[in-house]
Amino acid sequence: MSPIGEFCTSIGSPLDHTKEVFMKKSLAILGSVVLLAGMTTLTVQPAQASKCIKVKSAVGKNYQAAQDTWRAQGLYVMPARDGKGWGRTAWLDRNWKVVGQIPKAGTCVKKNANVRATIIKYTD
Repeated sequence: MSPIGEFCTSIGSPLDHTKEVFMKKSLAILGSVVLLAGMTTLTVQPAQASKCIKVKSAVGKNYQAAQDTWRAQGLYVMPARDGKGWGRTAWLDRNWKVVGQIPKAGTCVKKNANVRATIIKYTD
């Protein structure tokens, strides 16, 4: 029997195999558990934070290079916003320059998070 099963049995609640497996999985989510001999106190450490991706800056780059950078990081690129507010759509991404981005550079996000550029034409 595992230490979890022995511990629970020692405090008067025997576990069958199914409950023991459930307990192991539940405790794995919380983090590591320290069992002290002869004591009924559990010390639970918080779960580790998931790895984050720091969004790279694309301000000043052409829009195509910005998309390539963000996609290489594992981010999802949303359609860009026209920096002039005219509602234009970038058909040829290399003709547009990034003047802003959401989220800001250096922000910690999860994989597949959304990123959106604000762009203007080089001729603007």
